[in-house]
Amino acid sequence: MTELLAPAGSVDAMKAAFAAGADAVYIGGERFGARAYAENPDPEQLLEAIDRAHLLGKKVYLTVNTLLTQRELNRQLDAFLRPYYERGLDGVIIQDLGVLRYVREHFPGLSLHISTQAGITGAAGAKQMQRLGASRVVPARELSLEEIRSICEIPGLEVECFIHGALCYCYSGACLLSSMLGGRSGNRGRCAQPCRLAYRVYADPEGKQELPGQKDGYVISPKDLCTIDLLPDLLDAGVQSFKIEGRMKKPEYVAGVTAIYRKYIDLYLQQGREAYRVDPEDRKRLADLFSRSGFTDGYLTRHNDKSMITLQAPPLRTENEPWTEFIREHFIKEQTKREITVAARFHVGEAAALSARVGNIEVSVSGSVCERAQKAPTPPERIVENIKKAGEYPFLVLISEDKCEIDSDLFYPMGAVNELRRQLFAALKDAILNSYRRMDHASTRSVDPFPVCPKPAGDDFTHYAAVVSEQEQWDAVMECGPELSVVYVEPFLLTAQNAELFRRDAEAHNKELRLALPHMMRGNLHAFDRLCKNESVQSICRNGMLARNLEGFLWARETFPGAPVYADHSLYTFQKEAREELSAMGCAEDTVPLELNEAQMSDRGLKGSAWMIYGRVPMMISANCLQKSTHGCKNIPVVYLKDRMGMIFPTRCVCAYCYNIIYNSLPVSMHDEQMKYREQGDLSELRLYFSVEDAAQTRKVLKRFGLLHRISGEPDGVSEEYAFTRGHFKRGVL
Repeated sequence: MTELLAPAGSVDAMKAAFAAGADAVYIGGERFGARAYAENPDPEQLLEAIDRAHLLGKKVYLTVNTLLTQRELNRQLDAFLRPYYERGLDGVIIQDLGVLRYVREHFPGLSLHISTQAGITGAAGAKQMQRLGASRVVPARELSLEEIRSICEIPGLEVECFIHGALCYCYSGACLLSSMLGGRSGNRGRCAQPCRLAYRVYADPEGKQELPGQKDGYVISPKDLCTIDLLPDLLDAGVQSFKIEGRMKKPEYVAGVTAIYRKYIDLYLQQGREAYRVDPEDRKRLADLFSRSGFTDGYLTRHNDKSMITLQAPPLRTENEPWTEFIREHFIKEQTKREITVAARFHVGEAAALSARVGNIEVSVSGSVCERAQKAPTPPERIVENIKKAGEYPFLVLISEDKCEIDSDLFYPMGAVNELRRQLFAALKDAILNSYRRMDHASTRSVDPFPVCPKPAGDDFTHYAAVVSEQEQWDAVMECGPELSVVYVEPFLLTAQNAELFRRDAEAHNKELRLALPHMMRGNLHAFDRLCKNESVQSICRNGMLARNLEGFLWARETFPGAPVYADHSLYTFQKEAREELSAMGCAEDTVPLELNEAQMSDRGLKGSAWMIYGRVPMMISANCLQKSTHGCKNIPVVYLKDRMGMIFPTRCVCAYCYNIIYNSLPVSMHDEQMKYREQGDLSELRLYFSVEDAAQTRKVLKRFGLLHRISGEPDGVSEEYAFTRGHFKRGVL
């Protein structure tokens, strides 16, 4: 199977996509789609669109790829999805583990596709999603051809890859930039695209020492993806579904891009790699439809590169009128039709009969008895001509001579022929659509549980923990009393030389040392693999590991069986269903997501969860690098991104594992809310995240939380005040 999958931000875009050669479309409804501001159809329009697609032999996948709150999942998801499910919806695209669990249990037979928002970065994560009921995964767009190939080798799992359109700077699903800056969450389908604005990069936190090579400053705005030259490689790798991005785009864009990729997919499938040549005019047509300062082939052949980023303001585009007019004439105005084979039998003395076949569906109708002509016979060619008139039905009628038996001496009224044809097409329509209908709601899916991962003794009461990124943060944390009993160390702080020193220091201060895993675990983190061969690091891992993505979680469970694995806030658990799904996979403890407000936290339940009470929110995790995109790799651990409002966002360049973490300008601080939750006793861990703080700042925070009674070297009475935000604790997100 090779599928060309086009975006449909509207019903008109869907029609244009099918006319241009798409095999399937992905479309959003009125709720729960990652493009809330597209011209998404209302329920009746979407039901009609599903029927129209099925009459054409095409497929429709519904985007349910946002994170749902507990109340949304309990009260709205079933009523939203069930009409489309019963109509014959072909699949749903999902990010949320809780939604995956719910749909798997309540909508049997519905194909489950894992969105790129889920951040699948390797074969282990893809296999686990298959195990949880998914038939298809859309891997992270940061993967190389070889990484994609390894996922394609999983038996029975379909792989869908983006081949054209906008790229995110951040790993999809790991971006909180729009959420934190304006309350419009990308995880909720309302991204305001602040990455497309201009920023400057500095070497100092005051924003005075600017890094060279920034041009107009569009340093976190990637160019648009175009893989037209790499289609043979993707096909050879085993990709089955080729996905075009663009649900916010007009029908002309959808049709134009779809038509060109249809042409070249077919060229390769019919003539092979040797005949594969891309016409430069087709590249120009793609650019004329839309591009940001030219195209990039993304991460397929490189880990990151300056050439992938816009950097300077995109030039104004002039419309290619001849190409646009061609699209309108051939794909917008013309209606797509599906070939059907019709057989006709008109014999004197017998009832007239028609039958139609499409795929494995065949229907027949019969009319009145054919009479011998008394005067002028009815011309057979006129009967055939009338049978071919499909009218309102999207059918292209084919009648072969061996399936057309019409006596030359009969008389049959044309009105009767037309009525018989209408009955035939109505019966065929009903048969096609009925073949998709679902009414059986009994669940038939089950998932084998993971081996149980017991929580360490003492995890049933609320304790404090800290995540440290620098040696001076570590030193400050070691001054805390027994209330702060757990420390997670970032892997880029550890080396084979110092790991044992950290382990002994933690032991001397009566603190349990655990390892925080890289924010994006992938198969290419060879430096991390080497680090974990160290015996001291392995000892730290056996104490417990903090997983930031699914690949990291599964790596920890497989590499250190029996060791507790804790899910960080980036492994989203917006509701108890997601928590249960993670727990069934062996999660020792989840973390409250950062986008929930106080009421939503309560709705999901807090028993056994950790909660971030201090820290700069990681707003972007990027495979691209601010240093490399400007003045080249200089191994500067922290650079600073400055926006047009003067806000400065510290950015850690994790050079050992080649990714960036862009932090919020202010830390979240719950110093005035923590005691309420500690006294309730539901939360198992109150966690402080230290990212770019120096020793003095770290001690100031620890004192504010009552974990240091006095800042070393300063007299009593020194203020512990610092600028902070409460994030979404009160306001929530859209």
